Amino acid sequence: MPDPESTKRRIYEAAVEEFAEHGSAGARVDRIAAKARANKESIYRYFGTKDELLRRVIDEYIDDLGEQMLPKTADLAEYADALSRFHVEHPEFLRMSLWEGLEYDGELDADSLERRRQHYADKLVAVEQQQRDAIIDPDLDPRLLLAVVFGMVNYWFTLPQRLKMLFGGEVSDTDLEAYREFTGECIRRIVAPPAPPAA
Repeated sequence: MPDPESTKRRIYEAAVEEFAEHGSAGARVDRIAAKARANKESIYRYFGTKDELLRRVIDEYIDDLGEQMLPKTADLAEYADALSRFHVEHPEFLRMSLWEGLEYDGELDADSLERRRQHYADKLVAVEQQQRDAIIDPDLDPRLLLAVVFGMVNYWFTLPQRLKMLFGGEVSDTDLEAYREFTGECIRRIVAPPAPPAA
C-alpha cells in the first residue's frame, strides 16, 4: 500500500527541482508527477493547484532549511557570509523565491503568510538583540538593515549578467570570495555603533 508521507516527500523534492528551473508558469505538473513517481491526482489532492504547490513547497523548504538561514552569530557580516555560502549549496531556494516574486499575484494564504513572517521575525529578533548588546547601531531600523544585507548578498546570485558587465567577463570563485569579504567589510561599517562624542 502506498505511503502518503513518502509520496508527499517525493512530490515535494520533484517540485523543488521543477520550480527552481521553470517557475510556476513554466513548470509542468506532469513532469513533477513523473519525477516523483506519482500521479497528477495525488499532487492536486495533497498540494492543491500548481500555484498553491509552489507556495507550499517554499513554505516547506523554509521549514526544512530555514534554520540554516538564521543569524547564528553576533556578527552580521559573518551571517552574510554564511548566507552566501548557503545559496551556493542550495541555489534552488533563491530561484524559487525569484520566480514567485515575478509571478506573485499579491496574495498569500494565511498559513503561508504566518509561517514566513515567523521565519523573518526570528531574524529581526536576532538583530534587535545585537542592538541591545551595542554590537549594532541601535538607531538603525532592523527591517531596513536586513533588506540591505539580503540585497548585498543576493545580488551576486540573482543578476549574473550584470556581474559579467562589471567584471568584464565570467566571474570566478575567487571573485565571489572577494565579494564576500568586501560585503562583510561594508556591513561592519554600516552597523558600527557611533563613536562617543569627544570630551
